[in-house]
Amino acid sequence: MDSKMKKWLFALIAIGGFALIVVNTDRGERAPLNPPLPDSPNFVASTTFDGEWKGARKDTSGDSICLKTDILGSVIEGKVKIRLTYNNTILEGWISEQGDLQLYANSQRWGYRFAGTAQGDRIEGEWSVTNAPCKGTWYIDKLPSEA
Repeated sequence: MDSKMKKWLFALIAIGGFALIVVNTDRGERAPLNPPLPDSPNFVASTTFDGEWKGARKDTSGDSICLKTDILGSVIEGKVKIRLTYNNTILEGWISEQGDLQLYANSQRWGYRFAGTAQGDRIEGEWSVTNAPCKGTWYIDKLPSEA
């Protein structure tokens, strides 16, 4: 092997080693995709919407990665807990006396953002993903209570 080839080989090894150091150093320093669920809401939670709920999320982006999914959940003492059935992502938060939702996702992979408003027996709103082109609308309807 001639000296020119050795220099190129050394340069490639040095660049590769530097890249590994950068990748390993970067781990653990990334901001979370979803903000953590706080201990309590910044408003008075409402029990008006307590019950079991069912609905769906619809994508309007047209990207094939953004699948339609059913949504199941409950509101208990103003605390909302809903689940996206296709990947079991949980969205938790609270609902205000005005029907405004504050939701936080537990997904480690997708930066979900769900906003919504409750009125009567329906909660609906818009959603998006910070690290994918996915976006659209969603709704859940209150299920009849079992007497």
